[in-house]
Amino acid sequence: MFKRILSALTGKNESPAPAPAQPASPSKEELITVYDAYGRELQITRSDWREKMLQPNLELKWDKPDELYTIIVSALNDGFAADLVPAADRLLVIDTIPERSHTIHGIVLMKNGQLDAAEATLRAGMRKVGETSTLLTNLAKVHAESGDEARSHEVLWQAVQADPNQDNGLLWWATIQRDRDGEAGYLQALRTAATLPGSWRAQLWLARHHLEHGEVDQARALYAEVLAGGQYDSSTLMMISGDLGNNGQVPLILELVGPAFDEKKHDPMAGLNLLRAYQHLGKADEGEALLGRMYALGHAPIKQHLNQFAQAFQEMRKQAAQGTPIDPAELKITTLAITQPIWHYGLRNADWLFAQKPEGAPEVGFFALSKMPDGSERAESQREDDLGRYTRAIPLYLAEAAHYWSDYAASTYILVVEGGGPILTAGETDGNALFDIVPPTMKYFVTGELGCRGEGEAASWQISLSLWDCATRKQQATESGHATNAELGSLVLKLEQRLMARIGLKREQPLDEFYLHPTAEVLAPYLTELGQAFMLTLAANKHMPTSEMWGERAMLEWPLNMALHWPSVEVPKLMYLSGLGKALDYGSGVLPEYKERSLQLLKDAQEVSSTAARLAPLVWRVFGMQDELDTHRKTLPADTTPAYRAWLERVMEI
Repeated sequence: MFKRILSALTGKNESPAPAPAQPASPSKEELITVYDAYGRELQITRSDWREKMLQPNLELKWDKPDELYTIIVSALNDGFAADLVPAADRLLVIDTIPERSHTIHGIVLMKNGQLDAAEATLRAGMRKVGETSTLLTNLAKVHAESGDEARSHEVLWQAVQADPNQDNGLLWWATIQRDRDGEAGYLQALRTAATLPGSWRAQLWLARHHLEHGEVDQARALYAEVLAGGQYDSSTLMMISGDLGNNGQVPLILELVGPAFDEKKHDPMAGLNLLRAYQHLGKADEGEALLGRMYALGHAPIKQHLNQFAQAFQEMRKQAAQGTPIDPAELKITTLAITQPIWHYGLRNADWLFAQKPEGAPEVGFFALSKMPDGSERAESQREDDLGRYTRAIPLYLAEAAHYWSDYAASTYILVVEGGGPILTAGETDGNALFDIVPPTMKYFVTGELGCRGEGEAASWQISLSLWDCATRKQQATESGHATNAELGSLVLKLEQRLMARIGLKREQPLDEFYLHPTAEVLAPYLTELGQAFMLTLAANKHMPTSEMWGERAMLEWPLNMALHWPSVEVPKLMYLSGLGKALDYGSGVLPEYKERSLQLLKDAQEVSSTAARLAPLVWRVFGMQDELDTHRKTLPADTTPAYRAWLERVMEI
């Protein structure tokens, strides 16, 4: 239903009326769009919706008037009037708002052809609360359905006089005048309504007329009058912004609607129109500020649109960003040693969950790859791109592979500028310069280069890896290959296999039972996540300011989307929880947006005894659920391990 009405809400022009639909065959039953607990859009048949969603929800809300009313209205909009009579009868009994309950009761009866009963319930409502515009408008509809046009028009005019801003009544009345006297009659009807006490809606429709005829000043004056009065409803800003946009007056959207818009009170479609205006005018800063407020609503039907705007604003920044020349001599450079898989970080050292390598295990190290020279090298500060991300993600992945599938203790070494972020070097690293600085227990280390030509799906990658033997202090082997963007995952897996074969100490089973080896299909998004997880780690440990992160929400959501796409795989769930833990550490302002989805993931994980479910205390801590934490700590079994108890204390001390 939402998709069918979106264009109307955003003020887009309606398309021509479609040809009459043919009766649907059972195999082509109409689908209804719904959203699950994660905000994902799903489609189900009308019969499934009726049986599995509508009826159970009506029963669940049977004694809750506000929620029952909401369900009835939604179901009416989706064409389920025949299923709603008992619920409407029930609402009439329990609702403390007589106008609301009698109105919806009358509409349900009218939709089911019970016109006399509909009139009776509407008049009963009037006896309780008076002749309100809403009750009168629906009584006029009953008369119209009965064929009494004169009586219908008389009652409708009474409704407009009772409240000239009641949209159904006003527009119906104005349309009748248009049918009688053409456009002049329509405009005169609006002008007449505009003279009634408290009127503002007629002014909006008059303003639309002025815009469509190029009379911008007149429209602007009417909008200013309505906004200054402050009595408009939640949909007003949507209409104003949509009409201004459709008539080429985008700057006026920011001038008039921007200061008035409150995402907590007004139609979210107005927010989308504002975002569209910011994008059109190239105002990324203002757009991203509004975007953050809109995301916080947690409104599933608009999330996909917010994601599109987020990507657009990020692309605008990318296009505008220019590298800033820097003096390498002034930088404080540190080598970070990542001694666990990057997604182990952020989980508060959950050593009770992950198997540990024995003390004194031989070591293998993986250094961040350098960029293959292409003639564009210069020292500058710039935003992270795919090439830079992969120079870190590939060694992070190879170290993870060695951690899980060999008896080596694996580490990744990455250069960072303190307070600035990671460093991307150009040209092959000389392993001979590293022999004297790696730990004495290291048996091998790997360096390498990464090159890329082209962008997006047309990108072509080249990887060259060098294996160095610390005992002989020599380069033992070089493994390399080329790949298209689609083949990059396969190439990395091949290089992994060759390197693991050369260093030996292979394990037949992973170090942790839950760990599965990524496939070629999975590896491309997996590498992206490793690169993003590293950036979150930098921010969490104050090695990089959060202002240097691009697309924080995308970073946090990436592993969640992986977990939903591959629900039987444990690691993406752990990656997601790790990201939440890091976001808590650097004080992210977007964390509240993820509460419902995170709790649903936790619930799903508990139902299938997932490893991720064991990290529930961390989720509770991230979202400030202190009661759950306290209850959990007080009810720990007597045989709980000291390692787990120590971890729980670390979680609670955050």
